[in-house]
Amino acid sequence: MPSAHAAVKHELLVRYLDAWTPAALHGHKRVTYVEDPPGESAVAAARVFGEFADKMKGRALTMVLASSHAEAVRAVFEEYGSPTGLTAHPYDGPVLPALRDAHALGAPIFAWFDGPAPPDDLSTVAGNKGSEIMLGSGGATADAVRLVRSAGLSQTARVDLVDKSRTAESLVFATVSEKALDKFKDELWALDEYAGIRLRDPGDTEGTLLDIRVQPNLAPLRRALTARLKSSGPATLAELRVWTVHETIFRQADATKAVQAMVAAGGVARTPPGGRLSVDTVLTLSGA
Repeated sequence: MPSAHAAVKHELLVRYLDAWTPAALHGHKRVTYVEDPPGESAVAAARVFGEFADKMKGRALTMVLASSHAEAVRAVFEEYGSPTGLTAHPYDGPVLPALRDAHALGAPIFAWFDGPAPPDDLSTVAGNKGSEIMLGSGGATADAVRLVRSAGLSQTARVDLVDKSRTAESLVFATVSEKALDKFKDELWALDEYAGIRLRDPGDTEGTLLDIRVQPNLAPLRRALTARLKSSGPATLAELRVWTVHETIFRQADATKAVQAMVAAGGVARTPPGGRLSVDTVLTLSGA
């Protein structure tokens, strides 16, 4: 039976691939999914891809995965009529040679690394135009975030998944698209709860554990926004929304709600002082 951490990561991967697949196939003639090490996610990912068999015409989606899972994945493809363009490329050994053999480089790659990945693997995928990466377990470190950012995936999110025993596993998502980053966070907060797993923002100084729900507890975000305004001075709502996406586990819409609450509580002053709160409204800490 998979751990609570594994169940949450598996569900999040499937949810996100359900959004990524049609968008990737619409915008590109060739895309690749790769995972390492071998895991149960391969078959689930194949089922997601099979659901989009009608979008495969003139397109190619290749799954680069361990040889041990290739037959199970091909069986899934058969269930969907073995759509042209949907193929499995099995490999044994290092990931990069497998990606080269599958002619994956030069087109978008979605990489799921559920464990430490060699820096060359991360930097190569991150530098490949249009690619996205999810890192789990021991691979989701601050160093990994810096590496993928420097290689080209500037939009990142890092979240801690904390179980009932307070054991935490980190998860990292990296992309070049702010829209994709917000979508990832939408799926994160929409997850079903598994065995008491809660979320924690690695940047939250108080380490607050948050229940997974569509409308999350915004107390950690209000603290973070207060610290942001204190350290850097006044900012527009638009700037705070973008900062929230880049620096916390929350979304742009969460930033708007948090700022509204801060203004209502009197902790933040706004310019202009009246009217609807807009992206151009300037926010300042009261008394600053």
